[in-house]
Amino acid sequence: MWTVKIRLKHSCVFGDNCEKAKTTCINISFNSFKKGKCHYIYHFGTVFGDNSQEFIALLKKDKRIDHIEVDGRTFFVVEKRPAKTTPGMFVTPEIIYIKPVYVDTNGYETWELASIKQETLMDFIRHFKDCEILYIERTKLRDIYFPRLSPNMTSRQRDAIELATKEGYYQFPKKTDLNRLAKKARLSKSAYREHLKRAEMKVLGDLSG
Repeated sequence: MWTVKIRLKHSCVFGDNCEKAKTTCINISFNSFKKGKCHYIYHFGTVFGDNSQEFIALLKKDKRIDHIEVDGRTFFVVEKRPAKTTPGMFVTPEIIYIKPVYVDTNGYETWELASIKQETLMDFIRHFKDCEILYIERTKLRDIYFPRLSPNMTSRQRDAIELATKEGYYQFPKKTDLNRLAKKARLSKSAYREHLKRAEMKVLGDLSG
């Protein structure tokens, strides 16, 4: 199995609106198809950050969105384009996502994909101008892991794990600790730890089914 990790920027409903709202999001694209003279693609994702509702509002106003459903920070959208231009529209049945697409506050997207042929991945990359290959390599099957996009967390749990991730709690070595995280969250250490533990259990639930 070949895997590739790329960073790219293009005119996109997620990149453009993350940059405007200064949020981040993760998403996956499904079921690209042509109907009449237009191309459509389904997207499912979750937005993160203090301005998440501003991001959702921008999506609702975006003329490239043909349909949208929202549940808190989680969204499902149908994007409509007059031409086949977005990266997700070039994902063929020979390519699989190994992680959700990550979009940062500057509108840059990080994609991680896999295929049995290296050339299939290179053909995908050639469609885009502002695209940096971070790596392309053979990998073992056990290195491929696909978590849920939006585990069923409370807002407190989601805020707790989002803050921990942002502050480097899960990096090695750790860049912060529970005391500092609780202070930033304006919670007692025990309360913050409880929210974080429950969030982690829901994420780890993917491993146990």
